[in-house]
Amino acid sequence: EKHVLTTLFVGTPISWDTVWYMVAEAQYGGRITDDLDRELFNCYTQRWFKEDIFKPNFTFNSYQADYNYRIPEGLEIQMFRDGIDTIPSVDSPLIFGLHPNADLTYRLKEASEMISTIVETQPKDTGGGSGKSMDEIVKELALDYLSKMPPDFLEEVFRAQIQKLKGPPNVQGNNGFHAPLNIFLFQELQRLQNIIAIVRTNLKSIAMAIDGTVVMTQELLADLASIFDARVPISWTNDASGAEISWLMPNLGGWFTGLLDRQAMLNTWLENGRGVMKSYALPNFTNAQGFLTGMRQEVTRQHKKDQWALDDVISHTEVLPYDPEKIRDVPDEGQHIHGVFMEGARWNRADAKIEESEPKKLFVAMPAIFVTATTPKDLKALGINYGPFGPYNSACYKYPKRNDRYLIFRLLLRTDLHPSHWKLRGVCLVTQTE
Repeated sequence: EKHVLTTLFVGTPISWDTVWYMVAEAQYGGRITDDLDRELFNCYTQRWFKEDIFKPNFTFNSYQADYNYRIPEGLEIQMFRDGIDTIPSVDSPLIFGLHPNADLTYRLKEASEMISTIVETQPKDTGGGSGKSMDEIVKELALDYLSKMPPDFLEEVFRAQIQKLKGPPNVQGNNGFHAPLNIFLFQELQRLQNIIAIVRTNLKSIAMAIDGTVVMTQELLADLASIFDARVPISWTNDASGAEISWLMPNLGGWFTGLLDRQAMLNTWLENGRGVMKSYALPNFTNAQGFLTGMRQEVTRQHKKDQWALDDVISHTEVLPYDPEKIRDVPDEGQHIHGVFMEGARWNRADAKIEESEPKKLFVAMPAIFVTATTPKDLKALGINYGPFGPYNSACYKYPKRNDRYLIFRLLLRTDLHPSHWKLRGVCLVTQTE
């Protein structure tokens, strides 16, 4: 305010760059701890804090609507009160730069929370008659899941197998545990085996508690109720301290399918080596960031002659025009990933660029993505055409719930529109849609 008044009194043009920095980076933005939240705040500041704001026909909405968001003219307080009274009680997502689909996302979230509350509060007894009791239903489910449980990974066995696995090509003496991705596989198998052991023990304990063989503790009772409601027991996803040890899913069926998918992919990698892994399902990793870090380390070692340093290397991605099933060969450098979805927009495969979402389609499956490592100098030398305004630097999250904790990595995407348009749209990639 002081800067604007000073420049107006002196008669010099307002330095909007100064205003943007003071508002979005210092006075208000300085309180924002999430880097992506600060980027979004910068977008709003640059969109609305500009010379046009002093024009009488300025509106905050850049689209045609029944109501135009204007600054009331005049200095009387009553004029501002009257202006506030005319603002709609429910704002359109468009005023915030969001797609109309955002309203559908909000309503689906509200409906899901309400249904979850109803399920949690409904009586657990099935009543009289010939129907099965709650304990009988849960015992059947527990025994059914036990019969489908994958076999245990014995650490002595898979440690010996990994010792024999090959590392990346063109690197001397980089096999077994000398290869970063082989170490990553070992760690993933350890985590998955821990989860398999917890689930197997828990299901057996629930079945035995129902039979009266062991004591039905409060923890087992809570897990029993979760299985009856088709929810994932808390002991399967979090340890005693509350830290996440597996993946989060709203329903038990989807979580158990994820367990089988993860076991199948890791077992294929362990038994056959990376030579058969044409593409990796990113959602199947408990530590997806570790996979990308290991990939960067391996590519850096492959460029030892070029004197690449790991601290100078950055990730480089290329969205392929086809699905992972059509990938023919394993790349010599970098890896292929899949299982990622775009939210807030859609990916045009033919033109390889971001476009507006189709109505009522909240998530769009992405094709396979090639990820590798390079240096900023080499990336610039590639001369990639990201569009007239430059690339959109999209974030990729583990879940639709966006925060630093679930951020996996960021990738540059081609766009014909200004990147700020997609930032206001809230466009990102996610590895799970729920």
